[in-house]
Amino acid sequence: MLRLARVVSLVPKVTAVAVALLAAPALAQFGGDAGLANAFRQDFYRRDLTIFNQVLQLEDWQRPIIEVLLDDYAASFETGLAAMRESIGKLRGEVAGDDGRQIMERMMIPLEAWEREKVVLRDQFLADVQTQLSPAQIDRWSALERALRREKDLPQGELSGESLDLVSVLRQAQVPTSIVEEIAPVVQEYEIALDQALVTREAKISSLQPLVRQAMTSMDFERGLQVMQQIMAARVEVRTVQEAGLASITTALPPDLAQRFRDEALEQAFPKVYGPNATIAFIDAAKQLEDLSPEQREGIETIERDYLSQLAGMNDRLRDLYRTEEPNEPRRRFERVMRRQRGEAPSREAVGEPESIRTLRGERENIGRLAREAILALLTPDQVSRLPGFSKPEGDPEKDASGGFQQTPQSNDPEGLGSDSTMTDEERRRQALSPKDRSPPPSLGGVGAKQADSDRIRNDSPRGRGSRPGAGQSPPPVHAE
Repeated sequence: MLRLARVVSLVPKVTAVAVALLAAPALAQFGGDAGLANAFRQDFYRRDLTIFNQVLQLEDWQRPIIEVLLDDYAASFETGLAAMRESIGKLRGEVAGDDGRQIMERMMIPLEAWEREKVVLRDQFLADVQTQLSPAQIDRWSALERALRREKDLPQGELSGESLDLVSVLRQAQVPTSIVEEIAPVVQEYEIALDQALVTREAKISSLQPLVRQAMTSMDFERGLQVMQQIMAARVEVRTVQEAGLASITTALPPDLAQRFRDEALEQAFPKVYGPNATIAFIDAAKQLEDLSPEQREGIETIERDYLSQLAGMNDRLRDLYRTEEPNEPRRRFERVMRRQRGEAPSREAVGEPESIRTLRGERENIGRLAREAILALLTPDQVSRLPGFSKPEGDPEKDASGGFQQTPQSNDPEGLGSDSTMTDEERRRQALSPKDRSPPPSLGGVGAKQADSDRIRNDSPRGRGSRPGAGQSPPPVHAE
């Protein structure tokens, strides 16, 4: 009996063959694989034994039986997958010269036959498991189904926040078990609502899959867009449930745990917004310098408050832009395909992220640059040389001829720690030397220390403390799309 590792090793090979047969315009329009990849994924893996054990509370004698059933399922899946691979391999040798429509029509025959067989394998495995359970364990079956859907269906999301698992976030935010038990009704309400949304999403995708494939086969991109927009609406509903769950669980938790939980959830939901932040790392490094004078330390802390205050607002705006723009991706894919069909070069707006997001990203990077420049102006040349990413230039042991420091290249620095500003060191020092005698740096001022303190961002994760929204802010709004 071949084991699971062998099964997994076959999946990318089969998928690659199938994808190679698809017309490139169809792939571009329908989002990469148009749902075809699900045919090549197992419904259950050996690692799922952990979920069965935790939810059903398996007896010692039951675990080996469930493990054998998982192995049998994997072997049967492999047999069917191998037959599918053989059919596609034969098709690959027969379709030379055929057009894209003929390729798609012929490929769908073995694909759809395998998908039907795959459903039978899944249902038979679940039925076999149930025969081994006690009545009390059968009563927990619905909880098992919800847990499995969170494990398997959540990762299939396309929108920021769609694939969030707030039950896991509670663990990752280290919320004590006693507190989780206290808010169990709220968490269960979220679990049930999320499960219903996932069931609805998967049912919608399944019901529309024939229309997607018909549109792919006929290269009817307009029809394909209409179908993909319906699927996207179901994805938005899942995201809406996630946002409602985040708000309700955050409200139920004590304030200190609520902020930590919400920070972790937002970072996972919107990693492009609340992920690692180069300016925060730079500020932290500057604060760690052991020979800072009281005036320097106070100046850095003031700059930090001003920066974090503005960053929190910009991150909220950026998050809202992602919420608004991501559901429009099917339309953007359609427009890119139409441009290629007409032989036109893709516009800048059609490639990559929308202009509105790129613009706000640029503004956010600019306030980071200004904050770093203001801090550099407070430091001596020797202190600057000890910051990560900076080094003394060759020649003069302290400074080069221009009076500046060389920056060590940073390959993974999204904001860029250097600056091409022509401002002199003396001008920077006059601008930022003493917090008591100066206004905050351009684009960083106008916010009092008290207000800035209330917006200060907590650090409960090693992945970008200052990139998160500040304490005291309300949870993200729930919008109906």
